[in-house]
Amino acid sequence: MELNGAESSLVLNNHLSTLNLRTELIMNCVLTDYETGITTPVQCNTVNGSVNLFTGQVTYQNYGYEPNHAAAYAFIALYALGFVAHLVLGIWRKCWWTLPTLAAGAALETVGWGGRLWSIKTWAWDINEGGIWTAEFGGFITQIVCLVIAPTFFSAANYVLLGRLITNTGPSYVSLHPQSFSVFFICADFVCLLVQAGGGGIAGTASDQEGSNNGGYIMTGGVILQLVVTAIFILVLCEWIYRRDHGLPAKRQYNPFAWTKHFSRRSRKQSSIVETRTSHTSAHNPYETINTFRMDSFSNEGYPKSGSRLIPNVESVQEPQTVRGHGHGNGARTQYQISEKKVKLMLALISIGTLLIVIRSVYRSIELLKGWSGPVATNEPLFIGMDALLMFLFVYLYAFLHPSLAFGGR
Repeated sequence: MELNGAESSLVLNNHLSTLNLRTELIMNCVLTDYETGITTPVQCNTVNGSVNLFTGQVTYQNYGYEPNHAAAYAFIALYALGFVAHLVLGIWRKCWWTLPTLAAGAALETVGWGGRLWSIKTWAWDINEGGIWTAEFGGFITQIVCLVIAPTFFSAANYVLLGRLITNTGPSYVSLHPQSFSVFFICADFVCLLVQAGGGGIAGTASDQEGSNNGGYIMTGGVILQLVVTAIFILVLCEWIYRRDHGLPAKRQYNPFAWTKHFSRRSRKQSSIVETRTSHTSAHNPYETINTFRMDSFSNEGYPKSGSRLIPNVESVQEPQTVRGHGHGNGARTQYQISEKKVKLMLALISIGTLLIVIRSVYRSIELLKGWSGPVATNEPLFIGMDALLMFLFVYLYAFLHPSLAFGGR
């Protein structure tokens, strides 16, 4: 029987010959040259990885290769176990902020690899156009979107953890105001997430290859933006480590959200502006502040709010031993005792985690810029080594050295 799309015109021996592709009941394909009547039997739909009968090469749709079955099952199991570990640790240790960051990221990785398994389960040889290996498009888009945006949640975990370290063990040693540190980076991270998710949505709903590629380029922009935010984060991290180690408090701290005070009810009611010279020294921020400032220029944590010009009193610099952190429920605050050993452990955790994310983001940027059918996107071993394995290391590194070791509630 003849099949739609199975006829093709090929130039053979300098004359035009028409080849007809038909399938017998025994599931073997036969090429028939109508001019000569010669038939050539070929394997069809019986061997995994059958070649295209018109080109003689194996043709894959979407992935550019057949996803590895063992890798799909293995990473689904590993990421699912990592998700359960972070869920249990976050609840048991009352480290609630790890649930929407570490646990959510591990869950997305699990779903993404589930999308690859979905593709494997629907893998089939489509006889149209001579035979193309294809799978359910929904599985392909699911794995693309989930695996691209999942590390955004891991970055958020880094931002929150460093923000807590800064607030609790040395808020004066950074130029970015401690109260706005985590908010600034998480907001930037959220923008990256929206851009990447938007690009994935465009790619998934595109009706042609051009639209799909445009969605991929938008996702690339989100990944590159995440790299820029991570670079700023690394600079702030290095500054804080250097200043803290050398006892050099920042002369001025900037609050990118200072403009929001104009919209707060408290700021509107504040009428008196005091011009004075005030000496404010504490274990958290031993500064002498000289400025025209409002009555609420100092926060409850003991360090000045943004806008104040700070002159450090180096002689009075002391390393805080007892620090305050955000509590759990009812606005209460929990007082943490963080040893220097734990501080260094958390800094090592942040540094290694950030390195893994940077390497993976560089790989993803190159992959998406080259397009879905580029040499990077169609290389599965490279994908496993530069994405799946790196994020697996991140998930389990944060599970074994969980942030609750320093900020746990139990």
